[in-house]
Amino acid sequence: MILRKKFADTLNTFLSFFTKKSSSEFYVNRNEIEKIIIIRPNYRIGNILFLTPLINELHKQLPNAKIDIVVGMRLAGKILEPMPNVNNVMDIPRQLLLHPIELFKYIKQARKEHYDIALNVSGGSTSAQLVSSLVKAKYKASFYDKKLWAPFTHVQQRGKKRFRHMGLESLEFLRFFNFELPNEAPSLDIKLTDDERKKAKKELDTLLENNHIKRENHKIVALFRNARFDKRIEESWWKNLLSELKELDSSLVFIDILSPDIPTKLDETVLEYSNKDLRALGAFFQECDLFISADTGPLHLAVASGANIAALFTKTEIPVYGALGRESKNIDINNLSPKEVAKLII
Repeated sequence: MILRKKFADTLNTFLSFFTKKSSSEFYVNRNEIEKIIIIRPNYRIGNILFLTPLINELHKQLPNAKIDIVVGMRLAGKILEPMPNVNNVMDIPRQLLLHPIELFKYIKQARKEHYDIALNVSGGSTSAQLVSSLVKAKYKASFYDKKLWAPFTHVQQRGKKRFRHMGLESLEFLRFFNFELPNEAPSLDIKLTDDERKKAKKELDTLLENNHIKRENHKIVALFRNARFDKRIEESWWKNLLSELKELDSSLVFIDILSPDIPTKLDETVLEYSNKDLRALGAFFQECDLFISADTGPLHLAVASGANIAALFTKTEIPVYGALGRESKNIDINNLSPKEVAKLII
């Protein structure tokens, strides 16, 4: 992975040095914009969800515009596809240059459409700039990066961001349309449908009925224990937390959300649930009374689904990566015991 990054950096630097830089404009004529493509060839769920503030704000400002989105993972991209103003989500393979057949297929697909504007949300990324170069668009916009080499018509210095949180960084692209950014920080929102919520309620009710649990007598708490690298919390700590929560409120019923990395539930006292459909999974989180999670993609999926959240952090900065939303509880668990954390959650 380190070698791949070094190769990409070297390639970007080389192309940037030998590519002719033309003068660029700051703003596009918003009245011309009907078809938009957002370029974010990333495969992490959280980073894909961080596009939703921009998508939703564009829907407010340009209600008739349709958006195509380029992502790096089809499974994650499908989260966005049902949103009202999203037309199509396309995925490209990781390490695009190393997959010439897939690259050729993508070129054919990308060249079919003509857009009014392409927004490169990934800065100096090699894959993002390749896609930006390939798509047909009247305008191509990006914030300045020293590694830029693609032919962008509109480039701005990023300057001071309105919001510190990474989930709101995409809103900065409103500047290219000369739109005002929101005064108050919005949240993530994948626009779950009523049908998706009804299906989630039915799934939860069935799970509880199969385990002889009457929902009206209990509070349902879903928990997701997986996280990447040093953000992951020890299993023994989770067990202690659940024990302390039960001491504080005996009506709690816990549902362990399983994944390929967490294939078995914490212990026999908890229920289990899994779903490969990420929108259905988000709707399930929203249907529960509380969702507890470490710092990971499904945490932001829960935010974007409107769930009540207790987010547990060990490494990352809460103001930058915490769970958005006024009702979300973000807890730095460093130097806190499971008992102390349980009291903060309840």
